[in-house]
Amino acid sequence: MTSTEFWTVNQVGGPYVTLRESDGALANRALLYPSLTELMPTSFPGKTILDYGCGPGHDTILFCQHNAGHVFYYDISPLALGIVDARLDMHGLAGRASPVERLSDAPAVDHIHCAGVLHHTENPDEILRGFWHCLKPGGEARIMIYDGDRSTVSQSEVPITLWWTEAQFTELCADAGFNAEYVGGYDCSAPWRQDCMAACYRLTPC
Repeated sequence: MTSTEFWTVNQVGGPYVTLRESDGALANRALLYPSLTELMPTSFPGKTILDYGCGPGHDTILFCQHNAGHVFYYDISPLALGIVDARLDMHGLAGRASPVERLSDAPAVDHIHCAGVLHHTENPDEILRGFWHCLKPGGEARIMIYDGDRSTVSQSEVPITLWWTEAQFTELCADAGFNAEYVGGYDCSAPWRQDCMAACYRLTPC
C-alpha cells in the first residue's frame, strides 16, 4: 500500500458530523498537546498561510479563527480534503481558506505549516525545496517531525515512517536552502507508535 492509498482510507480525526463534534476535537487536541500552540503557532493575523498536509483540518481552522489573511491547504488524501471542506462550512470559514492541488500551485505565502507530515513522504527533500520557493521574503516555516534523537525508533502502521536526528534534519533543510532551528518537542506516543517524541523546527531561508 502506498502512502496515498493509506491516507485515502485513514485519518487522524473525523469526519465530524456537527459543529460541536468539530469544536470538541479541537479542544481535545489542545488538552493532549498543551505546548503545541507555542511550538507550532497558528496565530498570524493578516498573513497568508499554507497548511501542507492539513489532514482533517485542525490547524486550517485555527489559522482562520486567528484571523489569517487567507489559508491555503493541501493534502494527498481526498478524504482529508472532504473533511476540511465540511468543517470550514460548519465553522462559517469557507471564504477564508482554499485548497491547492499540488505544492507547485500554491501562491507565495508568509508562513508554511507542516505538522506530522514530512516524515511520511517519499520525497521530503523535494517538498522542502518547494517550500523554499513558496515563501515570501521574510517568511518562515514550522515543521514537526518524529524525533530520531529522543524517540524509540519503530515502524508505525503508515507505509513510510522516517525518523530524523537533529543533525540529519538540519542537513536536509540546509540542502533545500533553509536554516533549521530546533524549538522544542512533545510526547506524541500512540498505541501504534510507542515512546515517540515530536521535534519542532523553525525554518528560515538561508
